[in-house]
Amino acid sequence: MMNITVLLFLILFGTFGIHAQSTRNTKSIHAPWGFPMDANPKDDHLIERKQYVLSYNEHLNVANWVAWQLNATWYGSTPRRSGKFITDTSLPESFTRITHDDYTKSGYDRGHLVRSEERTANIEDNTSTFLMSNILPQTPTLNQQTWLSLEYECERLCKSEGKELYVIAGGLFSGIPTRLNGKVAIPDSCWKIVLILEKGQSIKDISSKTSIIAVMMHNGRYEKTNNDWNLYTTSVDAIERSTGYDFFRDMPDQVENALEAVIHR
Repeated sequence: MMNITVLLFLILFGTFGIHAQSTRNTKSIHAPWGFPMDANPKDDHLIERKQYVLSYNEHLNVANWVAWQLNATWYGSTPRRSGKFITDTSLPESFTRITHDDYTKSGYDRGHLVRSEERTANIEDNTSTFLMSNILPQTPTLNQQTWLSLEYECERLCKSEGKELYVIAGGLFSGIPTRLNGKVAIPDSCWKIVLILEKGQSIKDISSKTSIIAVMMHNGRYEKTNNDWNLYTTSVDAIERSTGYDFFRDMPDQVENALEAVIHR
């Protein structure tokens, strides 16, 4: 007889799709100003989930970017999922399916883009963050120190100040990236953009004065004195130049230009 826990999991999540759908939409609640786009849409396989939206690159075998809404309601008491990370079977069959074991003994962490703690309202939300399409190879010092320091700041903003955040994150890759197990491209750096709305504000309240954080963190070893996210701030303009993506393309031009030029406000 099938274990009741396993049966419940299959009913809820199917074959680990976590309610995923390939999408032709151009925006969602997680990216209300439009999905980030670059000059080559052929390597942007768009997947929309309740928990986040992402662009997956079949050549790099990782996400180009993941975008997600974040506020206090996404945090809860659900424990972090245990066991292996999950192969994303919602990707097209022609794509290489990355597994938990592709990272094993590589020297790189399975670095969440959407943090596990940021989706703890229920089991389904937390499980979605363990899909391999939400993971980048990160050095232990980046993942466990520098990247984590900004995740802690996002948690503080949501829980202590009631902020409404819109987050986009991804990796920056060389022309011929090093790969794990001959498959998974390793980013040279990892970037994150956090748009910060005040408590009670909606996307209609966005303005040139809205707070924003943008960071570019190299994917290497950090000394203990250099692991704070504030040391790696940059502008959205700089990340756009590096990645080729246009992040806030549906914002009014005056607002977009002002926000993308600022370095942490």
